[in-house]
Order: sequence, then C-alpha cells, then structure tokens
Amino acid sequence: MSLVQSVKNVRAVGLLSGGLDSALAARLLIEQGIEVIGVHLESPTACRTEVREVARELGIRLEVRPKGEEYLRLLRHPRFGYGRNMNPCIDCRVFMFHLGRPYLEEYDARFLFTGEVLGQRPMSQTRPSMATIDRESGLEGWILRPLSAQVLPETEPERLGWVDRTRLLGIFGRSRREQLALAERYGLRSYQSPGGGCLLTDPAFAGRLRDLFDHTEEHETSLEDVELLRLGRHLRISPALKIVLGRNADENRRLPRFESRGRWLVEPVDFSGPSALVCGAAGEETLRQAIDLIVRYARKTTPEGRVRWRSGDGFRYRTLGEPAGARPLAPGPADGALPIISRNAP
Repeated sequence: MSLVQSVKNVRAVGLLSGGLDSALAARLLIEQGIEVIGVHLESPTACRTEVREVARELGIRLEVRPKGEEYLRLLRHPRFGYGRNMNPCIDCRVFMFHLGRPYLEEYDARFLFTGEVLGQRPMSQTRPSMATIDRESGLEGWILRPLSAQVLPETEPERLGWVDRTRLLGIFGRSRREQLALAERYGLRSYQSPGGGCLLTDPAFAGRLRDLFDHTEEHETSLEDVELLRLGRHLRISPALKIVLGRNADENRRLPRFESRGRWLVEPVDFSGPSALVCGAAGEETLRQAIDLIVRYARKTTPEGRVRWRSGDGFRYRTLGEPAGARPLAPGPADGALPIISRNAP
C-alpha cells in the first residue's frame, strides 16, 4: 500500500449488501471525495436485495460476484462455530474479506470498507470478533467501518489522512434510529428494510439446511441445493426422499427451474394445487406419495383432475379418480403420443 496518496485520488472497495448500513457507509466516504466501487457477493443464504438500485442511487460502480462453491464448505465446517442457528458469522466475514481483497489490486483501490456497526450483531460485530476477523483476513488496519469508526481503533486510511476520522460516525448498538435519520437526510430510498439479512439466522431455514447436510454427501451438495431451500414447503419422507411443495402460484412457477437428474416435478394440470418437486429417485411409490401430498394441500380436487410429470421430451399424465389398470386415455394435442396412466383416488 502506497503511503503517498492524494485524498482526491483515493479509491475504496465497499462490500455492498443492499442494506441501509452499507449504503450509508458508502455515502459517508463519497462525501469526502473518495471514489467508491461497490462489490456485492451473491449468496444463496442472503435475503433478496435491490443492490443494483442502491448502487444507482449512490451513483457508484457495482460489481456482482458469486461467493462460489467454497462457501458451502464454510457452511458445513465453520472454524469459529455457529451462532444461535446455522450462521457462521465470523467465518463468513473472514471469507468475504478474503474474496474482497483481490479487488483492491484489480481496481487500484486503497482499502476495504463495510457497513458494520459495533454491537449490532452479537456474534461478529463485537470488538474481539472484529479484531479476529481483520487479523484472519490478512487486512488488519485496512478495513474501515465508517458508521462506527469513532468508537473503534484508528485504521490506516485514517492515520494516513485519506479519510477524515472526524467526519465519520460512532454508532453503537442495535437501534437504527440514527441510520434512518441519515437515510432521510441523504434521500436514500432503495435499501433493504432493517428486518432483512441472512437466512442462516432464521430457525426454519436453518432447519432445512441441517436436513440437507444430514442427508446429502458433501461432494454432492451444490449451491442450487441451498438455493432451493428458499422455496416451498419441505417434507422429508425418508433419508433418500424429500418433496418440496409450492406454497403459492409464484413458487409453483419457480420450482421447474430446479428440475435435474435427481429432482423431478409433478404438477396439477386442471385443478388448483401445489406443484411437487420430488428430490429422489423416480418410482411408482414415490409418485404416489407426491400425488397424495398435492391432493392434501390442494384447494379442491375432482376425480377427473390430472397431474403430469416430464418423461423424455414430453409429459406423462395420471388421473386422480380412475381405478388402477384402467384403459389409458388419449393424449392431448400438445402432449405427443405419451400414455395417460390412471390411479385410485387417495
């Protein structure tokens, strides 16, 4: 890091979450004439944000990069352990700073900054935790937290005069009153609500993640598996079988993109009910269980109601009220020459 740097030429990389705190941290530095580049690290465990709108409102460049498959190993094997649920907050911050460090060289930036607030999070935003995170990331002294800078040790950017410490803040604790007042002052509107954040702290999501790790080998787990945990009602039928039911029309529309070699979709055709993504091997018993769940959670069914599932380049169909072994019905005009198989009503 060069010790000779004009303030007007200073560039900083900020980890932009899409939330209010990181947006305010960027705004405080922009006020001092520092060029800010936002980096958003996409994660399947983060609440959805309008981070691009935040960057547009701030008038800064934004780079969106994935956390990658290595993130899954961190979730399974956190060195510093979990919080109350499945949140490895200290490991996650270290990991993010490791990912952010190369961007300093890539964008010829002087330091990293975040929107962290001292005392806001019980696991990662305490003085000892922040010191550990900075040390483990190899960036000790080069991570600036503008919202709490005045109650934290002086960083190198402050000591070198690139950042005016007196114009930074000393926010401490969980209250958001000061941040909300600043948002009003700056006219910020696009940030994620303070109630959002990491899904790993949510007990329901954490339970799904534990179930995934308990029943899927590490080398077979993908980021898509974790992404799927955000959708639907997850029902563990057996160690080798899980069925995910859509809870509304939007989730029913989104479930088909998760079809793969090990996941197949059964969906209502002419009645209102949930789609069922079957995570497990295909078979008659598995199909019966999926149909039973669809019927159980459907608003209303009739014996003539049908479900379908993909087979090859087309679909196969089954009618809810036809007795087993009945004569196959003629396929519909868009279904090709695939048979429609009947079954007993549940």
